[in-house]
Amino acid sequence: MVDQPLIEQDERLIDETIIAEDIDFATYLERFGEFRTEWIQGTIIKHMANNLQHQIILTFLTTLINFYLGFKQVGRLLVAGYAMYRGDDHAAREPDLLVILDENSDKMKSNHLDGVADLAIEIVSPESTRRDRGIKFAEYESAGVKEYCLIDPIRSEAFIYVLDNAGNYHAQKANDAGETASSVLPGLYIHPDWLWTENPPQGETLTTLVDKMVQPD
Repeated sequence: MVDQPLIEQDERLIDETIIAEDIDFATYLERFGEFRTEWIQGTIIKHMANNLQHQIILTFLTTLINFYLGFKQVGRLLVAGYAMYRGDDHAAREPDLLVILDENSDKMKSNHLDGVADLAIEIVSPESTRRDRGIKFAEYESAGVKEYCLIDPIRSEAFIYVLDNAGNYHAQKANDAGETASSVLPGLYIHPDWLWTENPPQGETLTTLVDKMVQPD
């Protein structure tokens, strides 16, 4: 494992609010599926509500990726609240955004994903720093999430980690223009200037950006 954020990973429920324990996954989906919670091997943790910056970034990335997928039609984008279930011995994480490629569409069930996403995106908030930069990094890597996009507005950092053949994450290098490309969604890239602003690209500007991304090489 290299290029890993320097955050401890040994305390699985640090900075978490536990609201229930000894809950099986089916019961969790029935009772807690509509709330900002996650199922951690029978323990239900509650997350704080998102702040304004988190919402702005989330809305922008949702629009950008959905626009891209509207042209490429290679997968589906889903928003937080859709759990990745890997069995009772693993946490059922719910990334802020997740992309499932069409080749893995059979994993999508009515209320959860039976396995892991091809691309998981987490936007760090003050209460989720350890979880997103450390615990989830290790979980997504070991679970085989092909790409983990970590957006940290607190540090003004944006990384795309790609899983190599040995099962380890490596950070994609930005090009000279500061753009970091996705490997799961060819042509799609992010630029920090879009993320640390109250007014990210929209309208005609966004259309021009996506048009560039979806053009053949």
